[in-house]
Amino acid sequence: MNMNKKFWYQPDFATSVICWSFTFMILLLSVLLWLEITVFQIWTVIVFLIFCAITIIQLLLRWIEVGDEQMIVHTIIPQNTKKITLTNIENVRISKYGIIITVKRQKYHFIMSKSNCKILYNIIVSQ
Repeated sequence: MNMNKKFWYQPDFATSVICWSFTFMILLLSVLLWLEITVFQIWTVIVFLIFCAITIIQLLLRWIEVGDEQMIVHTIIPQNTKKITLTNIENVRISKYGIIITVKRQKYHFIMSKSNCKILYNIIVSQ
């Protein structure tokens, strides 16, 4: 069976709060520049566009790819990509806001929609 399923995710709650706080600091800087300099300035637009770009990057570059034998967790920084062999997964459970996967006593928390959690859970458990 040759399947490659893709799931968008956000990291565990603490990491998400930190990442998105820094992202929204850029938005606040843009608003601050806009309010401080009452005439239209290119700097305000540039900082706002940087905020938009970082937001898109954070949303689109975090995804999980599940194949026949392994699960690949793609992160924003490509060097941090994790490859997990499905047979090494010790425990999988659905939490209130996502899914928790235990591999070699290390827990990975992923925030994702309930429907994607159920699909990913069923794929992992069926392996």
